[in-house]
Amino acid sequence: MQSLSVVVHAAWARLVRWQMLHRQRQQLAALSDEMLKDIGRSRADVEAEVSRPFWDDPLRRR
Repeated sequence: MQSLSVVVHAAWARLVRWQMLHRQRQQLAALSDEMLKDIGRSRADVEAEVSRPFWDDPLRRR
C-alpha cells in the first residue's frame, strides 16, 4: 500500500501538470497566424488543442 505522502505528492504533481497544460494551451491560442505558420500549425490545429479538457494530457496516452 502506498503511503499517504506518496499519494498526496502524486495528486499535487498531477494538479500542477494540468495547470501547466491549461496555461500552455492558452499561450498557443494567443499566437498570431504568422507565428503559427512559422511553427507549422494552423488556427484549426490550435482550436482543436485548446478545446481539449485540461486533464487530457498528451504525455499520458496509453
